[in-house]
Amino acid sequence: MDEEMLRQQYEQTGNLLDILKNPAVMEEIIRLESEYGEIGAGFPAYSKNPQPVTPNQANAVMRKVRLQSMVLIDLAELIQSVNLGVGTEAAITEGRRRIREHLAHLTDEQQAYFDALVDEDQLQLLDKPLRARLKSVVHLLLSDSDWNAIGQAATNALQNQWNEFIRNSKTA
Repeated sequence: MDEEMLRQQYEQTGNLLDILKNPAVMEEIIRLESEYGEIGAGFPAYSKNPQPVTPNQANAVMRKVRLQSMVLIDLAELIQSVNLGVGTEAAITEGRRRIREHLAHLTDEQQAYFDALVDEDQLQLLDKPLRARLKSVVHLLLSDSDWNAIGQAATNALQNQWNEFIRNSKTA
C-alpha cells in the first residue's frame, strides 16, 4: 500500500476506507501488523531509546501548537467565508498543508510577529491587536500560487462529487 494506491483509491471513491475492501491491501496490513506485533510500526525502535523532554522543549512545542491552532482557525474562517460548498473541506485541507510548510520557513519578520502573537495570546489581554491582524497576515503568508492551489482543491472536490452524481444517476 503506497501513496499512489491511496491517491487512486481516493480519486475513485472519495473514501480512503474503501481501500480496505481490497484483499491485497488487507493482506499487506495483516502482514505488517504481524511483523511489528507490538504497539505499532516504528514504535519499538523509539521505545528502546526514549529521549527525555526538557521543559524548554515542552514549552516550544506548546507554543508551536498554539500558533498553529490560531493560524489554522483563521485560515479555515477565511476559506469558509467564500462559501465553497462541498469544496470547502478540500480547500481547508490544502490550505493547512501549505500553511504548515510556510510556518516551517518563516522570515525573521514573520517569526517575530508570530512569537509576539503567541506571547499576546498567553497574556489573556482584552485588547489583542496582533490577533486582530492575524487573518490579513495569514492571507499574505500564502502566495498567489498557494491560493490558486487551494481553489483548485475545492474545484477538484466539487468535480469529484459531480462525477459521482452523474455515475449514480446512470445506475438509478
